[in-house]
Amino acid sequence: MRYTIIFLLTAFFLVGCSEDFLEVTNPNSLSESSFYQTEADFEDLIITCYMPMGHAQTSGRMHKLMFAQDDRILHEQVGISALQYDPTNGDISNIYAALMRGVFRTNTFLKQFTEDIRISEERRQTMLGEAHFLRGMYYHYLAIWFEMPPLLTEPPEDPRVGYENASQEEIFEFVRQEFELAADLLPEVWPGSELGRATRGAALSFLGRNYLYQAKFAEAASTLKEVIDLNLYSLNMPQGTDSLDYIYAYLSNFTPIDMPHNGNVYRSEFNSESIYEINYSSAHNEGARSSQFLPLRRSTGSHMTWFHGYSAITGGFGNIAAEDKIFPDEFERPDDHPAGLTRDPRYYAFYIEPGDPLDFRPDNPLFNEVFEVGDLNSSMGSSKGVRKHLYPFHTTFVDPNAPFLDPNNWRLLRYADVLLMYAEAQVRATGNFGDANALAAFNQVRERAGMEALNVLSREAIIHERDIELAGEHIRFWDLTRWYKDGWMTLEDVQQFKSNFQPRHVCLPLPLGEINRHYGVMQQNPKWL
Repeated sequence: MRYTIIFLLTAFFLVGCSEDFLEVTNPNSLSESSFYQTEADFEDLIITCYMPMGHAQTSGRMHKLMFAQDDRILHEQVGISALQYDPTNGDISNIYAALMRGVFRTNTFLKQFTEDIRISEERRQTMLGEAHFLRGMYYHYLAIWFEMPPLLTEPPEDPRVGYENASQEEIFEFVRQEFELAADLLPEVWPGSELGRATRGAALSFLGRNYLYQAKFAEAASTLKEVIDLNLYSLNMPQGTDSLDYIYAYLSNFTPIDMPHNGNVYRSEFNSESIYEINYSSAHNEGARSSQFLPLRRSTGSHMTWFHGYSAITGGFGNIAAEDKIFPDEFERPDDHPAGLTRDPRYYAFYIEPGDPLDFRPDNPLFNEVFEVGDLNSSMGSSKGVRKHLYPFHTTFVDPNAPFLDPNNWRLLRYADVLLMYAEAQVRATGNFGDANALAAFNQVRERAGMEALNVLSREAIIHERDIELAGEHIRFWDLTRWYKDGWMTLEDVQQFKSNFQPRHVCLPLPLGEINRHYGVMQQNPKWL
């Protein structure tokens, strides 16, 4: 009997089998040939195109570098703060890789998303708009931060091929085309369940910024005026006359929770001021098709609190503090503030000082706790912490995954920035510092803070207002570089704020590892040779 079974089995394999028997498709495995076929495939793919900008900020990469560059922030990475980095810096490499990953994914989407894909024409157009916006955004930052990476418009097919550098002018022009196309294709608003997707206003706002970084002031002013004239955005204004009304109206832009006061509620994420924000979640996995946490649904949240939150409060590394010797004096001291404040309310939103409460929510364990000097990293020599982006403080008491999964969205572009960029571009285009439209936009930002309106603008007033309004938002250092490049500031002017600043610091070096992977074709930026 045993030999009969062996014989039958042998006969089965010899006679009954062919090579076709070995061609089994694993239903749990996706391949390129089986993926780019359905509308659902491309809905998933476009979501992955959003993710790399968020990845650049997780693990502290972008935050670490940008905070350290900022003269209004103190960072324990004193070498980076002194602008002592080179092409081997790992944080710079990771930021570059994340941006290029975004380029690769959007290029892949645009190549694979053919007319054969069955999808409504309306969704086809908006999806194309998202892809072009995102590709434009990644190259916008690559142009500003790295100046001359390769300009790739299709996914590379051969990893053994190197690519030449493009000029910054070529990349800016490509970005212009991408944002213009996106603005024509994208909707002005999305349904609430789709918040986080790119919009027409976001494309136009980034386009205006793209012009500003090229010192094309007339084009920047015209484009940013289009955003204003959409009448879709407004500043989060005080709803009362109490001091907290003015502080919360501003601070709500940098927290994941709505902020209530005296019966009023100041909406935080996706409020009327939001142009484009990276959407983070405190959940580990938002499910297979969720768009509620669009860019990073499977990548959890930001690591903002983990790296920069104060260790005694959040368990974070506490590696930032607020500069407390020079910057405090930059905040105006009004004689007659509507809420009776003796300082610009943005001071209290940026700084947290000893004795300040850690949380305003009675049901939070930190409600009765106050900030102490001992919460700060003593090596930085500051007596003030950073409240912006961290308040109310996220602790293990609030979220079982905190501080590793900080749900606080990072606002890449706010309407206040649009107003200030427009005011600057308009007066620099016309030479008229009393331009009524520029003053109207500029004074909206001051009105939100309860500060006196200006009757005429000046270079100093514009620099000051951007310094105060956008402090700690990774914009300050790059404002200084563009003002130096377009001649609004001298080298000595910039060095008053960043003493180690040299002409090469207008950009970051191209990562050495990336250059080595391009077989001698891609070259280092001459500024960094």
